[in-house]
Amino acid sequence: MTGPDSAAARAPTLRARLIIATAIALVGAYLIHVEYGRLPNFHTDFGMAWFGASALANGDNPYSLIGPGRAFDYGWPLIYPATALVAVMPLMALSEHAAAIIFVAISTFLLAFGVTRNGWHLLPLFVTEPYANSARLGQWSILLTAFLFFPWVGLVLAAKPQTAIPLLLATQSRKALVFALIGGVVLTGISLALFPGWPLVWIEGVRNARFMDPPITRFGGFLVLLALLRWRRPEAWLIVALACMPQAWGWYNTLPLFTIPATWRESVAMAVVATAGAWIAGSSLHPVASLAALYDWIGMLIVFSVYLPATVLVLRRPNSGPSPAWLRLLVQRDRSPNVNQG
Repeated sequence: MTGPDSAAARAPTLRARLIIATAIALVGAYLIHVEYGRLPNFHTDFGMAWFGASALANGDNPYSLIGPGRAFDYGWPLIYPATALVAVMPLMALSEHAAAIIFVAISTFLLAFGVTRNGWHLLPLFVTEPYANSARLGQWSILLTAFLFFPWVGLVLAAKPQTAIPLLLATQSRKALVFALIGGVVLTGISLALFPGWPLVWIEGVRNARFMDPPITRFGGFLVLLALLRWRRPEAWLIVALACMPQAWGWYNTLPLFTIPATWRESVAMAVVATAGAWIAGSSLHPVASLAALYDWIGMLIVFSVYLPATVLVLRRPNSGPSPAWLRLLVQRDRSPNVNQG
């Protein structure tokens, strides 16, 4: 994410970026490896997609096979669209453990390599709970956030629409929009060919998931709308759109917001506040009155420790600078001369 126009830093060398990205990728791989070794029969969110890919390839309904007490015994039902299952099919021949490690390592490498393009100031995002949570669970957030730096990652953006839409609204690259369109058509086409009825099953599952409430509906969430006072900036659209998307209450969903800082000071500040929010959340998990109360409590902490700090950063900036690609296209279309045809 491009920061304020005045933020200028000497670009790191290619060699330095490759070394740092590789080192961080190894850390990410280690985090998920430890999770698999910590508990017997452990599964990750990536594991759902990995298992679902095989089920889809075999002509089965993955939504009926994944969840508590089912063939893939997991604490949550499958709420990923079938496009995510198609996207991980190249890894389904591996074990879940090996495939998850490769997925997290590649995703982390791309993100680390991308965020260091213009400086080192975004590196603190890798010591935040949103990143660690993403790595431990094998979440798509890491790879999809890299889309802001590598347009071709748009080929797999359809794997997680609730993250894809905010990223599409925030990207400054028209080429990224094209890649996302191509990838969406391909992944959707293959998934429909394998399981034509999946969209209805998926939508129903998301609708019934109480833990998928948008952050904007949590206490204080409406305040993120203030970011639209800077509507010309892509960061504003990223914050507001992400807050409006149905999503689980995990910290991993907020990872794209950590590309917003433009200086070390801003990046460290966001990391510290987010860490404090995660610590409060972790120390208050037990006892809870109900799952609904837990979701509301964690959701509120995420709003106040991530969404609102990101909003403050954007409000400190002028309502100018490079605009999102879709906004530039819209403005150009409005300015095009009208041709009268009689």
